[in-house]
Amino acid sequence: MDSSNSGESSTIVKVSQQLKITNYSLLKGIGSGKYISSEPFSVDGNDWAIYFYPDGKNEDFNAAYVSVFIVLISDTGKDVKALFELVLLDQTGNDNDMVHSQFQGTLLREAYTMRYPGSMWGYKKFIKKIDLESSNFLKDDCIYINCTIGVVKTHMEEHASFTILP
Repeated sequence: MDSSNSGESSTIVKVSQQLKITNYSLLKGIGSGKYISSEPFSVDGNDWAIYFYPDGKNEDFNAAYVSVFIVLISDTGKDVKALFELVLLDQTGNDNDMVHSQFQGTLLREAYTMRYPGSMWGYKKFIKKIDLESSNFLKDDCIYINCTIGVVKTHMEEHASFTILP
């Protein structure tokens, strides 16, 4: 008699990218909804970018907060499940970075599904501008944001079990 069991296993393909924002003081006042983009980068065949909104993504938060989002650029024709991390770097070297991460949670529960080009994950209220401007995150008019994307790859596994009859 034959029987087989199937199950799922998942792996994560991770890539990190850094966005350097220079001349921050000149970017203030460009208007809500306007952003600075990183160069596109690839994770598991999908193209992504980091968008930094110095005056916020929406008018609701226009002058009070900066917004940061990770954006799927490529049209894959299929859903992409991913985990994300955004880190605003403390430039004093004291490891007081501001971290927004999904990597500490349970893999599939925390994964976010991106369905089409322009799909975004991030924070409208990433940090208050007044806090950013008086912090160690802003030095020499520069800000560094590290982004890690982990694309979740689900694999079907087939386990066969056999019973030998006498």
